[in-house]
Amino acid sequence: MKKLLIVFSFIFMLSLPAFSADSLSTVVEGVVPELLTISSDLLPVTTVDVFNKSSSTLGYITIFSNRTGTWSITVTSQNGSKMVGTTPGNPDTYPYTLRFGPTQNINLASPYVANFAGPTSQRGLVYEIGLVYENFWDLQEPVAPDTYRDVITITISAT
Repeated sequence: MKKLLIVFSFIFMLSLPAFSADSLSTVVEGVVPELLTISSDLLPVTTVDVFNKSSSTLGYITIFSNRTGTWSITVTSQNGSKMVGTTPGNPDTYPYTLRFGPTQNINLASPYVANFAGPTSQRGLVYEIGLVYENFWDLQEPVAPDTYRDVITITISAT
């Protein structure tokens, strides 16, 4: 009787697949987050040659977005498009304008804003960042010997 029960159980187990469903489904999903990123080869401090040159390339930025909405790039200057002497009491400044990709002569006395809509290419948008200034020898009034400095900030934001 025990052997018969084992054989019956075995036959029953073999027949189970005959009673199962003939199809099944699964949901497959992948999540792509919204991206708005900036990368750069700009150094934390870049010394430009104001003594011998009248322009300098600071580096390149790359901006990538997969947003379908609008976004913007804002460039600001801590000192309003002027490098300021670092020695206390030095009132001299060294003015410059910004080159941002194909856009020239940007005066950062007020923020520069570029607005965009939609995603970039897979490569992103690449912009050369540079400064244009008067060579020391071309200044109308010479400036005092000093280190002249400004801080330029480039920000991207969803709008």
